[in-house]
Amino acid sequence: MSTVQAAIVGAGPYGLSIAAYLRAAGVGHRLLGQAMHSWAHCMPSGMMLRSEPFASSLWDPRRRYTYARFCAERGLHYEPIGLPPTLQRFLEYATWFQQHAVGDVPGDMVRHIRRDAKGFALTLADGSELFARKVVLATGQMAFRSVPDELAKLAAPHVVHSALMDEPDTYRGQDVIVVGRGQSALQWAALLHEAGARVRVLTRGDRLKWNGGPKPDRGWIDRVRKPYSGLGPGWRDIAIAELPQVYRAMFPAPKRHRHVGESFGPSGAWWLRSRVENRIPTDFGSTLVDARLAGGQVALTVRQGGIEQELRADRVIAATGFRIDLDRIDYLDPALSASIEREGRAPRLDRHYQTSIAGLHIVGAASAPTFGPVMRFMFGAKHVAPTLAHRLRR
Repeated sequence: MSTVQAAIVGAGPYGLSIAAYLRAAGVGHRLLGQAMHSWAHCMPSGMMLRSEPFASSLWDPRRRYTYARFCAERGLHYEPIGLPPTLQRFLEYATWFQQHAVGDVPGDMVRHIRRDAKGFALTLADGSELFARKVVLATGQMAFRSVPDELAKLAAPHVVHSALMDEPDTYRGQDVIVVGRGQSALQWAALLHEAGARVRVLTRGDRLKWNGGPKPDRGWIDRVRKPYSGLGPGWRDIAIAELPQVYRAMFPAPKRHRHVGESFGPSGAWWLRSRVENRIPTDFGSTLVDARLAGGQVALTVRQGGIEQELRADRVIAATGFRIDLDRIDYLDPALSASIEREGRAPRLDRHYQTSIAGLHIVGAASAPTFGPVMRFMFGAKHVAPTLAHRLRR
């Protein structure tokens, strides 16, 4: 069994950023998982990032490998605001970042993690074992996919979560209902429509919300009133984006959890609006009552204004977000998982992103109920990576 000071489980934006900091600090570590796997395999090829270019970088200690520098080296046009990266370009950037700041990522997958006398024993997919004194879980939010009960009883391919869809072209000529009104729902609806599917959006809300577009010629008063942050314009967003430790310290758990659940709610990016409005039918005020298979299609019973009607589609896409539940991380040994103190279904974390189990840290989406909404976005790696580099070297 090989031994390392720290094992990082997950090689997405958080895992790569943490590994870059540990490498620079000389901390022995091993990065587990396939680099950017969910980004490369669970997102549509025509996707664009919601974050502005200045907030779309991974993190290394000296800020040598930013998205802006990548574009400069490749001769690509770059604007800090108003030119969101395509998924393909961002993946190319992530590979470039990895090569320069992280090194090789073998792609070892984790099957099981249990406590050991002096740390943790990790069983990998090939049957080998790795001992780590400390472990960081940076596995993103895929395990936390949320599907309404009315839809969950139907299996793929009839009903799928938006994080597990096929490429848009495979839906050409089909009737597709997208449930939801956030960025994922609206971007998938646009891509499906453009690929030749017959799409309609179903939402409980009474309207679609769109984020404001860039204003490159803003006056100084507007810049002072609403400066840009990694999450959006305004002093409130700056506080949430830049002060996660203050967020944790100031608010009790119930208030944090409630705020995380309600803030940065369903909305679409400004550049998506023209591809959805007046192009894709949207049923507002719609509540799912039931779903069943009928003649090879999905038959949805929907209540609108007290009246029930049936809608039919070949496929239903549940763009219904994610819900943090530590029990859904299936590679944690049951005894280890049961020992982790909780705040509701989320882990209780100290200021070092450490659980109640010494040496076990959790970052990313699962840490958002503690440190705020910034941890739902890759921008949060800015805070996580230096904190863990300092902590894990001990």
